[in-house]
Amino acid sequence: MSKVTGVTEVIANLEHKFSRGKLTRIEKQALKRGGNYIKVNLRHNVVPFRDTGATMREVMYSTPRNRYGEVSLRVGWKSDGTWQRWRLIHLNEFGYTRNGKTISPRGKGTVQRTYDSTRDHAKELIYNELKKVLH
Repeated sequence: MSKVTGVTEVIANLEHKFSRGKLTRIEKQALKRGGNYIKVNLRHNVVPFRDTGATMREVMYSTPRNRYGEVSLRVGWKSDGTWQRWRLIHLNEFGYTRNGKTISPRGKGTVQRTYDSTRDHAKELIYNELKKVLH
């Protein structure tokens, strides 16, 4: 697992160079790039769940929001989508019990594995996007 270093220095330089509003817009743009990277990888990795393709089509990332002083976004499934896969995805992710038997579907744990494998690269993308603004 790689570690991104120098993030606090980059953010401090950005805060010094730009106003708070402009900095928030820059952070949101960088988060969108990282969120899109995770979304594309998640969409690619949920292929074992594919029957109609609805699970793949409903993967999305939210609009970056400023909550409690931190800008963040969520990657997941559309809650208002046509097929409403957000209601079912936890069954594929964790398995379920039917008639006393534990069922482990194909692709069990795929979402967590995708998050674990893409987290560091997404952080690097966000860091590089912020650093690019400084130069």
